[in-house]
Amino acid sequence: MNKFIISFLLIIISVNALSQAVKVPQLIDMLDWNTKRIDTTLKKDGYLLMQKDLDSTSSLYQYSWFDKQEDGRAVVRSFMFMDATARGYKSRLITYRTYNKEEYQRIAAWLLANNYQTTGKYDFKEAQHTLYSNGTQTIRVKVITTQLKDGKKFVAYELELGK
Repeated sequence: MNKFIISFLLIIISVNALSQAVKVPQLIDMLDWNTKRIDTTLKKDGYLLMQKDLDSTSSLYQYSWFDKQEDGRAVVRSFMFMDATARGYKSRLITYRTYNKEEYQRIAAWLLANNYQTTGKYDFKEAQHTLYSNGTQTIRVKVITTQLKDGKKFVAYELELGK
């Protein structure tokens, strides 16, 4: 009985951690959302607004989500979007970062299953960039390895998309 309860709780925790992941279709949709809708959606999912910078031509919002699981491992995600205006043109850049390899694998699988093809690869030592395109939308996927002084390595998986 205890094994069943523990298994059930682990499933709930796993589903909860995945529920805070922002899926690629939603990231693409967010390119057209207004700031309030993005803010409301992320805060509802437990993201915290960490930084907000506004001036006359640009705005930058950075959100983070953190959860420490029962096994002591942490799940960390960040979401950033920037809007810029110049000479009547507007643009938006969204950056979504996770440190969860399984989530990255699900993102890569989604891209491939939805007609995105690799159009370029770039290696910058600690960061590998891959461009995916479906002909109308290009998404940059970065795999960034950071080594700490004590020798531990952290790998971040980051998506960049814009319009």
